Amino acid sequence: MSYTGVTVEIKNGLAMIKLNNPGRANALSKFLVADLASALAKLKKRDGLHSVIFTGGESKAFCSGADLKERLEMDETEIIEFVSLLRRVLADIEELPMPTIAAIKGLALGGGCELALACDIRIIEENALIGLPEVSWGIIPGAGGTQRLTELIGAGKAKKMIFTAAKLTGSEAYEIGLAEYIVSRGQSEEKALEIAKEISCNSRNSIELAKKAINFFNKDRLVQGLEEEWNCYKETINHSDRLEGLASFNEKRKPKYF
Repeated sequence: MSYTGVTVEIKNGLAMIKLNNPGRANALSKFLVADLASALAKLKKRDGLHSVIFTGGESKAFCSGADLKERLEMDETEIIEFVSLLRRVLADIEELPMPTIAAIKGLALGGGCELALACDIRIIEENALIGLPEVSWGIIPGAGGTQRLTELIGAGKAKKMIFTAAKLTGSEAYEIGLAEYIVSRGQSEEKALEIAKEISCNSRNSIELAKKAINFFNKDRLVQGLEEEWNCYKETINHSDRLEGLASFNEKRKPKYF
């Protein structure tokens, strides 16, 4: 499949999705998210896949998160529409029937971290940086981060990460259970392929049923939590702190919150 924002390679039952916005450290620009949505729609209908791997492709980063330069040009309605689409895309990743693997290198911040959280398995390079720094921008994680991070590592650790806008190294992320595997620089994609190969040796039907059963755990609570997150996120849109966060980014200074 050929897109601008992502490239999709399918071989021997394995799909590899490479984010393709290297000039912006794979930031979640409009075109990238739209193309990712299109690619996922086709993968959902494709039979015979045993795994899907998400990588940063040619960029040094997995995904640096929101394209804040682009965000500066959006009005409130456009922001709501864009984040709504991103939320649906990450839900689509989570709901793919086959196992999904995030091969994390470089930066995985904000929406990039949320993309990794939507996957079943995370492999992180030891020198990578991952986190949800949205409160430093005057907003909150709005694409599932508050819910999926809490489910993965527990409420206390999730609150500590989100409240402090922490950026964890790969080693720190692995220690708290944010990633299932840690590898040396440049080895995340190779490790992802190794895991996908192990998965391919087993019954595809059984794995898909097992994933369905596991995802059923706390499903109702997750749905309700995601809705509450969205309601809270929308409250940040017209708040002065969001505008100060964007202004400070544009002016390359620390924000001043009151």
